[in-house]
Amino acid sequence: MSVDIDAQNDFAQLADGLETATLRRKDTNNSAAISAARRFDVVAQEATPSDGAARQADAIWHFQLPTGETAPAVGDVVVDQLGSRWTILEVHEFSLLGRWKCVTRELSVAFSCLDRVDIERAVWGDLGAGPVIVDWIYVRTAMPVKIQPEGLVIVDGNVTPPVWQAQFQIILSESVALEADDRFVAEDGTVYRLQSYAQAERIDALPMAKVWRDDTAGTP
Repeated sequence: MSVDIDAQNDFAQLADGLETATLRRKDTNNSAAISAARRFDVVAQEATPSDGAARQADAIWHFQLPTGETAPAVGDVVVDQLGSRWTILEVHEFSLLGRWKCVTRELSVAFSCLDRVDIERAVWGDLGAGPVIVDWIYVRTAMPVKIQPEGLVIVDGNVTPPVWQAQFQIILSESVALEADDRFVAEDGTVYRLQSYAQAERIDALPMAKVWRDDTAGTP
């Protein structure tokens, strides 16, 4: 006796452990409802040394899209029922089965470990003696980040005792377009000046800013 199976239309009936999800398209407000999806091989680990604050989970998703929807693309995001965002890193099509296999990564900063900072941008003006910072405007307020120390560096070794400065790393929970003169202001009023910014354009890693704390000049 033959068994008539329509794999393209029967995925929801043939697979166990299915869930619904939403596919959000990269750089747009467009999305597509996924009525039948399944994730496999979930592996969670620390995304970067951070005392467990920065987290990374990798998973493979299998799903179908509604008729007429365009193919998923690298950079699209699968949002599960809990609101977790799984960024697509690879896309594979099973054309005969009518479904997609996507390698994905979820990046997050644990809320229990979060600091909150305002990101401020310098407003420059000329008061008669050349350009100076005359004000600050908000880029983001109360943004969740992880602030962790990196150590002390000598900023002036020509004096005795030498002048040291505390350096920190700030792990951002999401990418923000930063400029060279931006600063981070913590809830306690501590100001961190931006030194460098990495991974802002990557979809597989959390963005990280190197900063120095501008109120700690002195000896270690």
